[in-house]
Amino acid sequence: MARLALSLAALIPLLGACSDSTDDDCARDAQAGFESRQPFDARARVRRVDCGFTSGVQGLGVAADGSTWLRRSEFKDHGEETFYYPAVKVLTHVGAGGEFLGELTLPDFVQDFVVHPSGELTVFGWEKADAKTALQLRRLSPDGTVIAERVLRNEVPPEERLEYEATVDGRVTKVELPESERYLSTLASRPVGEDAYLLAGMDGLRLLRLGSRLETQWVSVVEPNVALKAATWDEMHAMGAPFIGFALDVDEAGRAHVATPLLDVQRRAYAEALRRLPDGPQARGVLMSSFESTGTWRGARLVPTESADEVVGLVARGGAFAVGASASAPVERADKGSDFNLFFASGRLDRPAEEYVTRDFSLDQDEAPTALVPCGTERYCLAGHTGYVQLDNGRTQDNGKGFVLALDASGAQQDLLLLEGQRDTQVLRATAGPGGSVVFAFSTNEAANTARVADHLKNNEVWLGVYGGP
Repeated sequence: MARLALSLAALIPLLGACSDSTDDDCARDAQAGFESRQPFDARARVRRVDCGFTSGVQGLGVAADGSTWLRRSEFKDHGEETFYYPAVKVLTHVGAGGEFLGELTLPDFVQDFVVHPSGELTVFGWEKADAKTALQLRRLSPDGTVIAERVLRNEVPPEERLEYEATVDGRVTKVELPESERYLSTLASRPVGEDAYLLAGMDGLRLLRLGSRLETQWVSVVEPNVALKAATWDEMHAMGAPFIGFALDVDEAGRAHVATPLLDVQRRAYAEALRRLPDGPQARGVLMSSFESTGTWRGARLVPTESADEVVGLVARGGAFAVGASASAPVERADKGSDFNLFFASGRLDRPAEEYVTRDFSLDQDEAPTALVPCGTERYCLAGHTGYVQLDNGRTQDNGKGFVLALDASGAQQDLLLLEGQRDTQVLRATAGPGGSVVFAFSTNEAANTARVADHLKNNEVWLGVYGGP
């Protein structure tokens, strides 16, 4: 296929791309690469990546050459009118040594991306699609050239659609959604060589393998979709909710593994739709589904948990697995109904659930994990936010800390990196880097509760860090 000129994602050179201001230089230009930087823990090698008034990071990918791509959104500083302007959306490219390599400007409807061993990128979402059941795809070279493009559509026939409703009394009913309510959503993605796995909401939860030119190689059902029909929070809790999140990983053989919440009503829909049940106890837990690289279903098992409420990461290597999630526990305080902590589970894929390790624990007050990644042989790193207090009516003004916590397969702490700044600091995204390192994006110097401060105080800084490894 002939390469097409990229219309909306042009590579921006390093100089002159950082700021709308002609008077002030971009803060990230002061660094040539990664370095230890006060006030952060010296074991982390960091560099600033933003230039705007306030920024966020929605995705992170490490290339085979050790460079990192960050999918970011950034509000430029326009003074009192800052938030009247739309956020700029970009893919920022940082070299293995922390050198700034450039940025690709993105359209508004990008949902995710992956980086392949060749250095090429598959991007999920682009411009606004012509229907909710459509997803625009792009394959890009590192310089931003479009190599391939396609519109992926939800074309599941009516007899194969797996949409259910569940009520608080435990009844589960298969339903047929009107066309206006059908959709195609991106839940998670991972590279597998020059191909990509996509976990999608598509009249049920389905796993797709896309080739290097975006062609669909196969589609496999993971589980049905179940809409909970509850009128109050008490009814939601009675059904085991809230319990959300999706995670996807690829093992060394190219097999795909998916982690999703499983409530009792979801189990009933699963049994009706797929005529089978996952291995393990008939309990609330994390459903782990495994697929061969050909799309053939390999098996499913349940990791029981009564406390986990959002799955944030899955690692599958060498026949072993680990799952990371946030967890909550009720407390008796007038202003605080729950503590928010960490959940970790691990085990062997070929062993019974009774042998799995599960841990609920806390580092410092409340936590919000954002990722679980491999960081060595049978070593796993949870990353996120700790040291803050979440009340029923919102966060307090206590400044939190970012963290990267290394655990062994038994869940025992091996190391802990804490990141503190002048104001609130939190790890936004993390992924595995070369040699067992962790590559992470973090926000710092941010108001602890942006809902309670004026717009001119909602600024932050966004940095990229590397911890561990060679």
